[in-house]
Amino acid sequence: MPSSDYNRYLAAIKVANDSGNKDALRKIRDALLAEYGPLDDDVEYLLRQFRYYV
Repeated sequence: MPSSDYNRYLAAIKVANDSGNKDALRKIRDALLAEYGPLDDDVEYLLRQFRYYV
């Protein structure tokens, strides 16, 4: 995953976590998995950053 995408996703996750927006987290998860798949190490790390279970 390019670092620009990684940083963009991480920033979006932080905003969604801070606002408690589970729907946004769900959309981020779906986009990550669709674009990079579940086996990407960066995807795995980003999904662990979710504060809420979605």
